[in-house]
Amino acid sequence: MTTLARLAPLALVAALALSGCGGDDSGEGSGSSTTAGGDSTISTNGPDGDGSQTPQPGAELALGDSAPLTWSPKQGLEGEVDVSVDRLDRATMKDFSAFKLDRAMKRSTPYYVHVTVKNTGTSNLSGVELPIFLDNGSDVLFPAARITSSFRPCPSQPLPRQFTEGKRAQQCLVFLAAEKTRLQAIAMRPTEDTEPITWTGKITRPAQAKQKVAAKG
Repeated sequence: MTTLARLAPLALVAALALSGCGGDDSGEGSGSSTTAGGDSTISTNGPDGDGSQTPQPGAELALGDSAPLTWSPKQGLEGEVDVSVDRLDRATMKDFSAFKLDRAMKRSTPYYVHVTVKNTGTSNLSGVELPIFLDNGSDVLFPAARITSSFRPCPSQPLPRQFTEGKRAQQCLVFLAAEKTRLQAIAMRPTEDTEPITWTGKITRPAQAKQKVAAKG
């Protein structure tokens, strides 16, 4: 299991508005889908196969599986949510052409991680960021990039306003895997002394995901 040695700070600073930024992936080719973390998963079914077993710290889940999270995003605030990681998209740095990037960022591989969050507690979690990280197989878990301006390919924002009990939200988080590394898993870890819950599964291209949605419609 990955050990959290430190949380590497990571941020993107917009050089100009991204309203005209596209997500053209033509330079990458269609490519084949890959899988994060291989086939390592655990069953989330209860004794009767009804899916009632609650994932515990250290659990390894498949995409679409839900896990509970209780944590203190800031002093005096405790949050309780259910989280599922629904889709992993491997993107292209062309999406970030309107951003000011350092050399390391330019050589990284971007991923768009789609999650669903439901507030199961009584706290208003407006503007809160989830403790979700990228695991690239090293001893460091990397936080999502903070994008302070509009970013159409993956609108990366904190939880919405008035995110109160029973409310549900879908989010897209941007992660950058360092050069010569790739996304191994997505980890949810509220504190350093807690084993993370991780999700693995097929990694797609954003265009492939849109085609699947259109086919279902």
